[in-house]
Amino acid sequence: MIARGPAARVGVPLVLLAAAAILAPVHAQAPATTAATVTPAPSPPPSPISGIRNKLSAGDLLSAESILEVHREKNGEDGAWLQGLSWLARGAFLLGDMEKAERYAKQVREACTQRLAKGDTLEKNHDLEIALGAAIETDAQRLERTKGKKAAAQLMRDEIARHASPPTLLMRLHKRLNMLTLEGTPAPEWVTEDFVGEPPPALASIKGSPIVLFLWYEGCGDCKAQAASLGRVLEKHKGSDLRCVAITRYYEDPPARPAEKARIDSVWTAVYAGVGAIPRVISTASMITYGVSSTPTFVFIDRKGIVRRYAPTRLTENELERSIAAITR
Repeated sequence: MIARGPAARVGVPLVLLAAAAILAPVHAQAPATTAATVTPAPSPPPSPISGIRNKLSAGDLLSAESILEVHREKNGEDGAWLQGLSWLARGAFLLGDMEKAERYAKQVREACTQRLAKGDTLEKNHDLEIALGAAIETDAQRLERTKGKKAAAQLMRDEIARHASPPTLLMRLHKRLNMLTLEGTPAPEWVTEDFVGEPPPALASIKGSPIVLFLWYEGCGDCKAQAASLGRVLEKHKGSDLRCVAITRYYEDPPARPAEKARIDSVWTAVYAGVGAIPRVISTASMITYGVSSTPTFVFIDRKGIVRRYAPTRLTENELERSIAAITR
């Protein structure tokens, strides 16, 4: 057999090339390495949260309690257990069992205090932050029902003063306080930390016009679902002095914010074309002040700068129209 290619030109038989390859020294070749066997991390235990929520939505607090009891027996008092306990507090309140609502909220607070004392933080432990926020809200709702709005609002102010961070917890606390006190009071000025598009106006500069605040998050499905109805309602008021301002915040760390800002702009262009190029503020401080722990959140401000409706939820087109009618009179 005769080799082809460069060897063929010098008449080297292929068999000799093969023999040379076999006899060639191998010291210049790196030894083969054996891939280390990687043991996969164990899967976390299944969360009891969905089961608890399903039972609570069916009005079955006893079964929800049993689900959490079984989870604790198998997995101990882990983060999912703590969140589940906070759901029992909320569920008990919604089902009218004030004794259990108070007891479970107290247990959550005590467990959170113990974990914080051992060095855990609300910034790093999402289960801890969610459970504590839920317990505080449950206490405020219970106080509102048993002692009135004033007592509940004071509790929320005390908790806000106690916690400097994280933003997610502060937004939740402000949301509950705003639900108790914001309507009928002057709208807080928003703080423009950054913006997309044209520089947004200050609230004071457009006082005298009715204003709709649309507080949103670019990845929020409920916000996107709201785009069409919001656009139609604003179109009906085109040519009037109604103003709409969108407010969001940065969710990423500073190095990732240029890309996040570009994403905010592209999502708005793609999804909210019907709403138009309204002022778009980026401000963590404003999202905290307006309590945007759930998106979308709407705030309707009348010509005197007074909040007439605070709605931390999606709204139907009829509800949007009704709320705008109340501030455009």
